[in-house]
Amino acid sequence: MLPVARPSLPPLERYVALLEQIWDTRLLSNFGTFAQLFEARAQAYLGNPFVRCTASCDLGLVVSVAALGLPDGAACLVPSFTFNSTINAVLWNRLRPVFVDCDPVTFNIDVRDVRRRLGAVAPAAIIATHVFGSPLDLDALLKAAREAGARVVVDAAHAFGSVYRGRRIGAAGLGDFQVFSFSGTKQVTSAEGGLVAAGGLEDVERIEKLRAYGFRWNYVSEVVGLNAKLSELHAALGTLLVGDVEDVVSRRNAIAARYRAGLSDIGDMAFQAELPETRSTFKDFGILCPARRDELSAHLGQLGIQTKKYFRPLHGMPAYARFRSADDDLVDTEAVYSRILCLPIFNELGDGDVDRVCEVIRNFYGVR
Repeated sequence: MLPVARPSLPPLERYVALLEQIWDTRLLSNFGTFAQLFEARAQAYLGNPFVRCTASCDLGLVVSVAALGLPDGAACLVPSFTFNSTINAVLWNRLRPVFVDCDPVTFNIDVRDVRRRLGAVAPAAIIATHVFGSPLDLDALLKAAREAGARVVVDAAHAFGSVYRGRRIGAAGLGDFQVFSFSGTKQVTSAEGGLVAAGGLEDVERIEKLRAYGFRWNYVSEVVGLNAKLSELHAALGTLLVGDVEDVVSRRNAIAARYRAGLSDIGDMAFQAELPETRSTFKDFGILCPARRDELSAHLGQLGIQTKKYFRPLHGMPAYARFRSADDDLVDTEAVYSRILCLPIFNELGDGDVDRVCEVIRNFYGVR
C-alpha cells in the first residue's frame, strides 16, 4: 500500500544517543534540556522569541484560546472546513462557535464571509486555519478582526515552514497566537507535540502558566491551567528534525508541482490555489475531482494507493451540528468537500510513485 502520509524519521542511532542522555539524567519532562532546545531552535527558525512547546497542537490551541480570557458563551468565528481540533479548542473553553464558509479556490477561511458575519454576531475571536499549510489571507483577516475588536488565533497545525509575504508563519504579528503541530502525520514530527507562537511577552507568559497547571515556578496557580508539558522523549525527536524543515518543504513543493503537471490536462480537475508571495508546506495535497470522487478513491485503494477525503465539514458532524444556525450559508464548504481527494504526499515519496498515481487517475478519467 502506498500510504497517504508517512513520517520521516532520523537514523535510529541518533535518537538512541539522545535517549541515553535522558536515561542518565532521569529528567523525562518539566521543560528539560530537550524541550528547551526544541523551543530555541523553533524560535530561531521562526524569528520569534515568544514560542513555547506543548504536548500537542490540540492542547496548544486550548491554552491559546484560554489565554484570550473571553467570557463564557462568547462567539468565535470558526471555519467548517478544518480539522476537528479547531472547534474543539473553542468548545473546551466554553465559547460558542459560529461557522464560516471556505474560499472555494484557496480552501481557507473566506474573509468575505467573515466580514458578513461580523456585524450580525460581534465575535470576540476568530479562529482560522492555514489549510494544508497554504497561508490564508492574513492581511485581510487581521484587518477585519481589528475593525471588529476581535482577537485572532491561527490553527497553523500544517504550516511549520509556510511563508506569508516574506515572513514565516509563526512570526510575531501574524495572529495573537499561532499553533503548530508536530504529530506523526506532519511534515516535521516529534511523534506528538505542538508549538505556540505568541505575539508578545504578556501573551507568552499566559501560555507558560496555562500549559503548566496555572503557575510558572512556585506551585501557586494564578489561573486555571492544565498539563500540556512536552515530554523530553518527544522533544528530543523534535530537535533532530526541526532543522530539516527547509529541505522537507522544498521536496513537498516539488511533489506538488509534479502532481499538478501530471494531472493538469484532465478536464475540470482543480487544485488548491496559493496566494501570491506565499509558500505552502503541502502537508496534504488535495485535488478537486471533476466527477465520481468516491469511485476514484475506491479505484485507487484497490490498486494499493491510499487517499483521504479531507476535511469533512464540521457542521455536519453529530458533535457540532447544533451550532449551525438556520441562515448559515456554507455552500462552498460543502462543494469543496464533495470533490476533494487528498493524494499520497510525504517527504520520501519518489517521483515514480507520483507518476504512477497520476497515471491511474488519468486512466480513470480516460485521458491518455
